[in-house]
Amino acid sequence: MKEDLLRIQNGIFQSDGNEYHFDIEISKGECIGIYVDEHITSGTAYLDIFKGYSQPRSAKAFVYGNRVGMLELQRWISQNTMVIDKNRFDSKELTIRDFLLSLSKSIHGKQHYAMKQKLCTAESQALLSRIGLAAQWERKLVSLSLLEYACLSLFRVWFWKSELFILDRLTELLRPKDLEALMSFVQELQRYGTAVFIFDMDEAFLYRYTNRIDVIKNRKTFYRLYPDAYDARLYEIMGWKRRNRNMESSSQYEHREIVVTARNLKFSSLKPLNFEIHGGEIAFLRDENYHIVSQIKNCFLGENAWRSGSFSLDGQDLEYHRLKKVIGTKIGIQIERPDRSGGVLFDQLTALDNLCISLCPKAGQHMIHTRIVNSILQEACHWFPKEALLRPLSTWSLPERLRFSYYKWYILNPRLLICFLPFAGQESAHHEMIIDLLVTCARRGMAIWVISSEIDMICEKTQNKEFLYRLHDLLDLET
Repeated sequence: MKEDLLRIQNGIFQSDGNEYHFDIEISKGECIGIYVDEHITSGTAYLDIFKGYSQPRSAKAFVYGNRVGMLELQRWISQNTMVIDKNRFDSKELTIRDFLLSLSKSIHGKQHYAMKQKLCTAESQALLSRIGLAAQWERKLVSLSLLEYACLSLFRVWFWKSELFILDRLTELLRPKDLEALMSFVQELQRYGTAVFIFDMDEAFLYRYTNRIDVIKNRKTFYRLYPDAYDARLYEIMGWKRRNRNMESSSQYEHREIVVTARNLKFSSLKPLNFEIHGGEIAFLRDENYHIVSQIKNCFLGENAWRSGSFSLDGQDLEYHRLKKVIGTKIGIQIERPDRSGGVLFDQLTALDNLCISLCPKAGQHMIHTRIVNSILQEACHWFPKEALLRPLSTWSLPERLRFSYYKWYILNPRLLICFLPFAGQESAHHEMIIDLLVTCARRGMAIWVISSEIDMICEKTQNKEFLYRLHDLLDLET
């Protein structure tokens, strides 16, 4: 008989003005899948329980089979849970050692010394070697690939003997062979008694690794699916229809003129890039080695130029110093969180000010400023309420800020829009909105360059046939 670890019955949670009803139950060594419906915040609300951002308004809670109060439950979760998702530390200073020691549990001096000693044991070194991170204590977290970051998080679970490990949508981040290797480590943790929650939208992945799937629908734990019923029931429960990924062919899309051409474009650890992107086309470059995004982003947003080759826009080769001058005008850059550093939004300014900063200079000095602002406001009101446009973006909800960031590019209309990991860190319900916005921008004639990880499941579920019609896969790359 399995030993109870955590049980929350009739849990009522409050998040962003919405009420959620979750029943949570998991035993030691068990792996439970969590499948979330189209509600924008359901997945976030569920995860926030384990991140310490929310607690039940009312519930019957049990830890190790014993009834506990809300404060005791919250304390247990903070001390025994590790969440790995797409959000990473932004600091450029934090190291692997910080991640394992300073950013983990609050401990006193003697315990801290003991844990430092544990890092040097043969057992710790053996596991670090297996995940490829041995003796790299001072390496910066920002330098880790997504795979390395996931492996380091797994090591931290083992190191601190965390009892509950939560994986959030890793199928959208890691290629299948790396995900399989990671899950073999996860299963080792399960044999030691660690319980695992897997949040994911890939039902085949959930079927393979979970003992049960809890379906979250209409902001509550709606259905529990057990292995003897693992089939197409998830789609039936959600009301989705399975799509044939080959139903629409992008090759039928009538391409416009060539906007972007890359010829033998070489970065430090990538094979040369050779491709063309047409106006109105959505070109997808698969980031399968976890370094493509970082190196290309460092080129366009940082100071690391390509090593050799050529990059041309509208038939004109751009030297690196010229490239930097057209970013924000002829070339738009969309990152996964546009309100973060390096993004396209200024959180403390109003939405209207965000638009005017970009559009007023583009309109020319001879035009009357007030007339420009009024014109921008009138146009933007077709997309957003006027009162919202006059408020700081920090007061907007995340999905509306995300939508606004794409609208900013839509109205600026650059020749090329580069989207780095557009689906990463987004609730699955945001995916359709992002797809619709990409198509809207493509209709204006922009060349859209999407650099992301696996998106097959996202393509399967989209209802926007025009997205699939315009989508073109660039060559898969390996280092």
